[in-house]
Amino acid sequence: MSNLKRRAPIDEQEDEKPLKRSHKQTEEEEEQDSDDGLQEVVDVDFDFYNPDEIDFHALKKLLTQLFSSDAELINLSDLADILIEENHVGTTVKVDDQKSDPYAILSVINLQQQKDKEGIQQLCSYLLNKCPKKNEPLHQAVNEILNHKQVGWVVSERFINMPVEIMPPMYAMLQEETKKAVQQNEPYSFEWYMFISKTYREVASSIDDEEEGEGEKAGSSKKPVNNETFYFQSEDEIIANYAEYQFDYTFTNSEKEQAADSRRAFSDFGIQPARRLLFVHQSKFDDLVAEISKTCSSTVPQ
Repeated sequence: MSNLKRRAPIDEQEDEKPLKRSHKQTEEEEEQDSDDGLQEVVDVDFDFYNPDEIDFHALKKLLTQLFSSDAELINLSDLADILIEENHVGTTVKVDDQKSDPYAILSVINLQQQKDKEGIQQLCSYLLNKCPKKNEPLHQAVNEILNHKQVGWVVSERFINMPVEIMPPMYAMLQEETKKAVQQNEPYSFEWYMFISKTYREVASSIDDEEEGEGEKAGSSKKPVNNETFYFQSEDEIIANYAEYQFDYTFTNSEKEQAADSRRAFSDFGIQPARRLLFVHQSKFDDLVAEISKTCSSTVPQ
């Protein structure tokens, strides 16, 4: 039996619009196309599959991307195994075929049901330690939720070049699958949904620091820094609006984060990555999914 859930776009339905990724051209390409003013648009068909054993290493890679330099603090193999074992709930996105690596994952893990797994124990301990102890009401609430409530951790991670338009159908399938699982007396009835969001803030860039001396000689001043929190995944801003509890945290291994070649580019351009933990009550989950569907659906013109 095929593990293919659904293809996007569905060719048989004329009213379905294909998900598209717009390729931003270089200046040289723009000059070449200046006569007709065309911009290249690449049509990509995304296939939705249940998580599969063949995805183990790719899922670990996506989880490593989520936890960044702190990934070594958590047994990610356990988490990947859970996503695969509970694959009747959750979706991966692939471009070629089922044997290719997934570019995105959206699933949910029951933290209480899986509490004996080392990876889940490490995850809950890690997140609780990140909660600011100075905010006693928040810390007590997070401790109560993580240790005594039915919590579904919504695992949402994708490569940075994946379009947000894939998220509405993925959330719709997750919603449908969890409701079906509950009808079959499976443990997917949650009081709280937990999200780990990738965020960043603008900081003084190392490039600006290097040029600061020259700027001072020229009589210029430093560029102002915006302290606003931004999201790598745009749907997370919607999730934050529905969250009853949330807090920001930085990485334990922040020195490794800054030293890594792949991360140094962030500081070069004045970006400081962090994470935000959010808890959404189950009474708001359906509205959250509806807003993601409304806001993040494809708006590609015909």
